[in-house]
Amino acid sequence: MEQKILVRKIFDEVINPGNCFHCGLCEGLSNNLFKMKETTKGPIPKLTRKPNLQDINDLKKIIFACPGRGVPYNFLSKKLEAKKKNKVIGNYNSLFICSSSSKEIRKKASSGGVVRSILLELIKSKKVDYVCVLDEKKNKILKFDTLITNNLQEIIDISQSIYQTTPLLHKLKKLRKNKVYCFVGLPEHIASLRILKIKFPDEFKHIKYLIGIYSGTNMYPGAINFFLKGNNINYLNEIKKLNWRHGEWPGKLRIILKNKRILSLKKFYYNYLIPFFISKSCMITPDFTAELSDISIGDAWSPKLESKGHGYSVVISRSNDFDKILHKLKTKKDLELNKVDLKETISMHAHMIEFKKIGSYIRIQKLKKKGPVPLYDLKPNYVSFSRKIVEDFIGFVIFIFSKPSVKYLFSFINSSLMGYLFQTIRSFWKYISKPTKRKGLNNIKLENSINKRVNEF
Repeated sequence: MEQKILVRKIFDEVINPGNCFHCGLCEGLSNNLFKMKETTKGPIPKLTRKPNLQDINDLKKIIFACPGRGVPYNFLSKKLEAKKKNKVIGNYNSLFICSSSSKEIRKKASSGGVVRSILLELIKSKKVDYVCVLDEKKNKILKFDTLITNNLQEIIDISQSIYQTTPLLHKLKKLRKNKVYCFVGLPEHIASLRILKIKFPDEFKHIKYLIGIYSGTNMYPGAINFFLKGNNINYLNEIKKLNWRHGEWPGKLRIILKNKRILSLKKFYYNYLIPFFISKSCMITPDFTAELSDISIGDAWSPKLESKGHGYSVVISRSNDFDKILHKLKTKKDLELNKVDLKETISMHAHMIEFKKIGSYIRIQKLKKKGPVPLYDLKPNYVSFSRKIVEDFIGFVIFIFSKPSVKYLFSFINSSLMGYLFQTIRSFWKYISKPTKRKGLNNIKLENSINKRVNEF
């Protein structure tokens, strides 16, 4: 029974070992065979019925494109039209610092408002019929879904950054083949869609553009409940409105309660939630910049820009189409657009790039002893002993803080105090670990790695 063998492969290699990336691909490519179910470890696909012969082709696609099995980034990058080769941020054409010229867009954006500006242009110029982007369900706090729209105001009003594991690909079967779509997603969503577009070009040609969002760390559901307890609030239904990045960039976590009380905490302060709720998926991928996208966008972290408080994005254009779109938006004065070099692009996110390119490799090597792991086609040629010690410490902290009993105890501590302590400790930790991590990143040489996942391609 081939269909049963294929389902068992998904469970044995991805779901049971905890390698699921929560992307929704299983549900999106099958005919009501899988359904994403919310758990404390993020949304996980569950079988809704027994598989049959008609499911075999869908199951083969799921297995082939599943990010939880690994992605041969180096091999697939060669399939893009990008002119400049780079194994650290992915192949690219151009690098920019961008910001929307619209006050309305920038006010509602997490950083520079570039994603919104591009989506509006794609719809207005009729390059696509619809855009697909993650958004919060109307009047449902922390309930998210894929918004498929061509409404300009809806695009302007889409949610800011969402720091919670959430599926995006669960509606793939609902897309109409006679329409043209643009997808906005995290690196894992983009990787799956790129695989499908390369392997099955005719079947997925309606998904024309892939816009990738930089993604460092993501969190399991429960982080906001934890934050509320630190403010003596016990229930999510007491929330009226939530913004992850409210106000002047880089923004604050702001929660308006139904009793009109407002809770807020600076972006770098509410990062204290990460050690308690960090998802495993973001720790076992080397992709930070959405390397297989047509264009990648993230916060432009630099002291010079941060001091302005305006909101800026670093943009990696990986296609000729998006080179033209960006320059058109600049000509129309919809975007402020300035070139930046590779060194500065990397330095803005050096800490997180190192966390992905070197850190994920160390973590995966350890996990191999326990069972299946995602397989990639690049690896660092050398990892120093001191870097391994740094990773051991990071792993120990996450192991302890992710325990339910530890979460329970810390949940009663005031969130502002936790944020201040976390930021102080984080600054000290970055200071003492920076020489080791920067040395590793500066000297990094990624070499090819051949494995069974690579051989599938």
